[in-house]
Amino acid sequence: MSLLIVTFTSSFCSMCFSMIMALVMTEFTGEEVYTQCLTVGPYLLGLGIGSAFADNIKNSERMKRLWHLEWASVVAIPIFPVLQLLAVFLFIHLSPLGVNLDSRLALQVLLSCTSVLAFFSGILGGAQLPLIISEDKKHSEELLLAINYIGPLFAGIFVVSLSGRAVPVAMQLFIVGMIQLAGIFALVKTLPGKKVTTLGMIFIPLGVLILATHFYPTMERYTVKASYLRTKSTLSELLNPAGLLKVIDGYGTLERVRTTYQTIDLLIEPPDTSYGIPGNATLYLNRKPQFDLLSADVYHQTMVYGAFNLLKRTPKSVLILGAGDGLLLNELSPHKIPEVLMVELDGGMIEWSRTNPSIATLNRGSLDSLPPGSTLLIDDAISFLRRNRGQKRFDLILVDLPFPNGPDLAKLYSQEFYRLVRSALSMEGLVVIDLPLYINQDRELSPESKMILKTMHAAGFPEHFSFGPLAAFVALSPEKRNLAFDHKNFPDGLSLASYTNFVSPFRDDEITPEEWAKIPVNTMFWPKEF
Repeated sequence: MSLLIVTFTSSFCSMCFSMIMALVMTEFTGEEVYTQCLTVGPYLLGLGIGSAFADNIKNSERMKRLWHLEWASVVAIPIFPVLQLLAVFLFIHLSPLGVNLDSRLALQVLLSCTSVLAFFSGILGGAQLPLIISEDKKHSEELLLAINYIGPLFAGIFVVSLSGRAVPVAMQLFIVGMIQLAGIFALVKTLPGKKVTTLGMIFIPLGVLILATHFYPTMERYTVKASYLRTKSTLSELLNPAGLLKVIDGYGTLERVRTTYQTIDLLIEPPDTSYGIPGNATLYLNRKPQFDLLSADVYHQTMVYGAFNLLKRTPKSVLILGAGDGLLLNELSPHKIPEVLMVELDGGMIEWSRTNPSIATLNRGSLDSLPPGSTLLIDDAISFLRRNRGQKRFDLILVDLPFPNGPDLAKLYSQEFYRLVRSALSMEGLVVIDLPLYINQDRELSPESKMILKTMHAAGFPEHFSFGPLAAFVALSPEKRNLAFDHKNFPDGLSLASYTNFVSPFRDDEITPEEWAKIPVNTMFWPKEF
């Protein structure tokens, strides 16, 4: 029975650790598909090589040494995610100035490091099955193989379940490590030679696991903060880690919250009175910047008052999709709109925005005490719009959703999604969307931006109006109206930056019909990544 436990825990835990490594690197590269492929792929390759190597060992003395190596792997593998963070930290500080984690170089270097770690993890894990088969005289080889295959199956379900419940990586490491320790208890009875004492077999891996999970959150905090600040250091400065970490600490504090759907980071930078630099706080969702204290007014005032100006009236009903920070709701509250419905997927984001002092100050408690006529619905935007299907139509729809940095988010920029949005809009109404409109030095739209605009037109919006050089938005109309701002009718009291944002940063009407015909349409069935 003990060898059956060893078989299951070894295959289960080694697969768990490889998936955790993929999760760690996905956060910093933003490329989930590449990361999964270049982590699980090398792991499976190492698994086969390790298994073939161990299967060819017949000498009993070499077999004993291999058992000891397998025991050592239990100590080493929990450290691998910490080594990943160290690789990211060193890349941030030693890469040339101007090179950051969003670059192709970063993707190549960091995924290479992860692939190497996953490969060695696979070798160590793969050697265990032939060893167990050679030692086990009670159970059939078929049974051991079946258990060995079941382990990774449960590992996938287990890690996805932990991630779905927003369990931090350090806690995931500890939970999987404790399961692996249960396998060590069984391994003690089967280890030939007894050269490693039972006490050492138990407490050495436990001590390493505790240290790894203890240092992981600290290492993560410094690495994430350094990536946001884009700090650079020389090799001599890296050799003085205490001084370097003190410098990073001096830039402010990082607050991190993981919800079921995303990672929320708030970087708070204190003011520098000696240089007259004001303090600031920047909000990141899944490591992508949303706004800071200096740009929050520009973003939300542009979206709301730009929409009102294009409508030429105050709407009677507004639908907000996203905007879980509550700032859009606060911007609308003075206008006493009879009906405002806000649909936000992440209840954890709502709760955090209600209780975080910095964000609650910005939204003025709009989520804690909803303005009259306002309703908050915790639901998926697509599910809500499908249920609605034109039953309720709104004068204004404000779409404030994360940028399409992966397949799951790309569906929110698809033809099917925009059709659902149009079905909830009145014919006299308007949609205003926060969009990643990228332009080059010649003020020309990128291919990704053109695809988004083409997708909107394919969904039934014949006219779009783009505006905002500081924060980009697109207004959509269900019919041709020749949308344009009436700059005389913007209200007093807006920030100067908001006034300057009511202009178009590019000429998207210069796309030729021939070029327009070649632009693809984004669809849920084949979502494009941006």
